[in-house]
Amino acid sequence: MKSILHQNKIFIVLYALVFCAALLIIFSTDKLQLHLFFNRLVGSPLDNFFSHVTFIGDGIFIILFALLLLLDNVQKALTILLCYLISAGVTQGLKYGFFGYVDRPILEFAHHNISLQVVEGVDLNIHHSFPSGHATAAFSLFFCLSFFSKNNRTKVICFLAAVTVAFSRVYLSQHFFEDITAGSFMGVLFSWIVCAVLFKTKMAEKFNSLQKPIWKLF
Repeated sequence: MKSILHQNKIFIVLYALVFCAALLIIFSTDKLQLHLFFNRLVGSPLDNFFSHVTFIGDGIFIILFALLLLLDNVQKALTILLCYLISAGVTQGLKYGFFGYVDRPILEFAHHNISLQVVEGVDLNIHHSFPSGHATAAFSLFFCLSFFSKNNRTKVICFLAAVTVAFSRVYLSQHFFEDITAGSFMGVLFSWIVCAVLFKTKMAEKFNSLQKPIWKLF
């Protein structure tokens, strides 16, 4: 685990700082008031941006991305796929097995007779809000991409991209802030564990042999 920290230190340190700040915000503010604060941004030119960037956190996008990456590097593709499937599996298990009673913002605010500003053309979900699957997927994907890169600037960009995709879920009122915070934690934690197993255990030698396009395996 320590070797993964060393290799992906910038991403992990940045995440730790933001995660601690997010927890402070969550425990010091009211969930609904915090969402209303972010909801004031809706109606700006950011509507179009966030309505498109949010799809990067979609499971279909992650799987298609991994499949395309097979044409370049099987090892990286399998790493991304395994990190996503395991972290997303845990998130979905929590979402449907333990927190199925947590409603999405649009329904939660309807119970309080409060209207939200919504982005035109976005279909809003109403149930299973906690944790955010898109935030999990985004942080899992960009954790891996940062892990693969040796360029510090790229690692920072990967972190900012993960934050942007996760925040899009709050901006679009698909999730509360606490949902994306929990989802991001799942993405980072389980991707960290998977990378440690794949790259820092006895199986690393065999796994390293997959650093080639898929067509070279046959």
